[in-house]
Amino acid sequence: MSRQVGAGISMTCLLSMGLTLGPPAVQAQQRAAQLAEATSTQAADLAPRLAQAAQAPQPADVSAQAPPKDEEAVELEEVTVTGSIRPRRRSEETTPIYVIDQKEIELKDARTLGDAIRNVPGVTTNIFGAGADVHNGYFIRGVPTTSTAILIDGRPITNLNQEHYDPSEIPVNNVERIEVMPSGGTTLYGSTALGGVINVITRKPTKPLEGQVSAQFGSYGHSRYGAYYQGKTGAFTYNFNYDNFNAINNFAYRVERPVGVLTGIRPNGDFNARSYNLDLGYEIDSRNTITLNTYLRNFAKGISPFSIVDTRQNVFAGQSAEQLGLNDDHKSRLVTDTWGMALTWDSKLGQSNDSNLQFRLSLDRALNRELAFDEDFSTGIYLLGLRGSHAWQLTPGWNLTYGLDYLKEIGRSGVKFLSTGTEVVDYDTSIERPALFFLNDVQLLNNVLLSAGARWSFTDRYGSSFDPNIGLRWQIAPNFALRTNFNQGFKAPNFHDLFGRTVHKGNPNLVPERGSFFDAGLDWQPTPTSNLRLTTFIGNISNLMALNLVDPRQPDFAEFAALGLEINDRVRVNYPSVYNTGVELGFNWRLAPSWNFFLTGTYTDSRVVEGLRQEINQTQQALVPFLMGNTGFSYEDPGGFRAALFANVVGGRSVDTYHVGPGDALLEGPNGAPIFISHVGKLPPGALLPGYTTFDLSLRVPIVSALAVNAYVDNLFNQYYERSYGGPAPGTTFRVGLKATF
Repeated sequence: MSRQVGAGISMTCLLSMGLTLGPPAVQAQQRAAQLAEATSTQAADLAPRLAQAAQAPQPADVSAQAPPKDEEAVELEEVTVTGSIRPRRRSEETTPIYVIDQKEIELKDARTLGDAIRNVPGVTTNIFGAGADVHNGYFIRGVPTTSTAILIDGRPITNLNQEHYDPSEIPVNNVERIEVMPSGGTTLYGSTALGGVINVITRKPTKPLEGQVSAQFGSYGHSRYGAYYQGKTGAFTYNFNYDNFNAINNFAYRVERPVGVLTGIRPNGDFNARSYNLDLGYEIDSRNTITLNTYLRNFAKGISPFSIVDTRQNVFAGQSAEQLGLNDDHKSRLVTDTWGMALTWDSKLGQSNDSNLQFRLSLDRALNRELAFDEDFSTGIYLLGLRGSHAWQLTPGWNLTYGLDYLKEIGRSGVKFLSTGTEVVDYDTSIERPALFFLNDVQLLNNVLLSAGARWSFTDRYGSSFDPNIGLRWQIAPNFALRTNFNQGFKAPNFHDLFGRTVHKGNPNLVPERGSFFDAGLDWQPTPTSNLRLTTFIGNISNLMALNLVDPRQPDFAEFAALGLEINDRVRVNYPSVYNTGVELGFNWRLAPSWNFFLTGTYTDSRVVEGLRQEINQTQQALVPFLMGNTGFSYEDPGGFRAALFANVVGGRSVDTYHVGPGDALLEGPNGAPIFISHVGKLPPGALLPGYTTFDLSLRVPIVSALAVNAYVDNLFNQYYERSYGGPAPGTTFRVGLKATF
């Protein structure tokens, strides 16, 4: 729990409702017409799993932070597309799906996908407030997002490079909404969906011409420019999107350690990012559509896994901590260039809308480079993808989705020595992974829905895996339902996991992750203007991919040395057993037409049952907060003025001595014996960082109908805290910008 859970009605509300559970994300309220319009293309891919809907009237999703425009009860219900066959009322699925719409994205001032999914039920993260953080640690029910399928309009992109393609590198200025399914996604989306599915649904042109331009400035060199331009002319649609972000992140920090309070300026925190998207669509006829999606993203940022500076001057033999290399963990840079394209054909078979076929061919490329001292490490990957799926409504109560996936990774990794120009190629190889899948959604009774399916994965290195999924939903009353879901998952290491040579080193000795996941919960709409979703979950994972810090004092050093690794390198490893349990909750109450109260929470006990080193057994998985919550009020008047005041609660988090470091300096003593000297800010394995509570303010002030000023103040009370091990946060920060639509 936070050490500062002290002042504030919001926190009193959180604690009084018994939330040792944590913050489920505030869900988006979307009108039926908007959703039906926005999901026409991607639904053939994602919706069969994301909308296992009962046909009886169902309670609504937990609403978004932004209040609706009126007080009709129907506004609390959503419409989605089930299997792209026909729109239905959104039933609370056999496993929950949480929706973040444009209002909530703006309310959070979300620049990236990572910002947008903060406080979604089941999602925990270390990233709060301004400032840079190389960790970008996001977890869905204790499973890292490196094992979560990130989709753009139903298209998986996580396989491209799981280590550097994280949610904090995907801009959302052209996003219609985001759907998060915390579990049960492996059936349709394979190994990267072990921890769930995040589907980003982009805006779709509906007018001859529409667009938006925005500019924003803020603390510590924050600047952001964005624009999208889209239109529809006859059978042709187009959408161009641009995002430019820069930050210096040279903020002051203050953290507590047993030796006292450590202060300084955050080093090497600058960040520069560019993103371009161009999507083209053509309606061949009323039954067939072809779409081309392209993107280009590049960024460069300072790498500072442990960004607390050791300022000691006389540490050993007159040498300072700087001279001993204890601060070397924040002196490198990461440069990433990524591009991709996908061609998708959607066809409605027959004469009605009960049989939809989709084929997609995609090619992606990522080049990641880490520049440190005299070395330029690089990992380059091409990903070729082919997917075919058929969504078929066999009867009014039976939907079947089936298909095949084929992925091929072609990678090359190595190092170039800048002083001599010599280049060494460590790995140059490819990985193939085809799969077959099917999913049935069957209405057993008017108020009982069964979802059952399986995925059969094949790999050229690890054999095959057959993984089932089964879920059940019982709509006891129009405003109350019970649901449960069980699924198994399989994740084979990708090229970067095995052979990467940038910030984190690959390990060709890795084995696949395997997991079984169970959740059960209820969906309740106690009044027409309030709704509640509660879910408890269990996850049992073997061989979870994590990181170790190479240390010559450990018995595993010989294994890593044989791979050419050195002291303080960060290397991929498998943790034999991790067991996750927890509870997630979301509550929304429309107090009045313009006022909304929201409360979210997630409690996660992510226990390392067996790690590679005895000292971390039975500790919390590194960086996963025990508790994460969000509560507050929002107001919006008919003229477009909007304000929100909310509090964020983050509980204790386990330190990450093997991933983040810092590594110890190895010296030679007077008698030739090795001496290890630790960084002043280092904590022992299993230690917990203290929790914290921050309060944020969000404002939108319309100037004219198409122009508005947006302002955000993070950490109103200027609290200093350490959001992740070695990653201190700044005090109060602000951002202000203009946004114009046409």
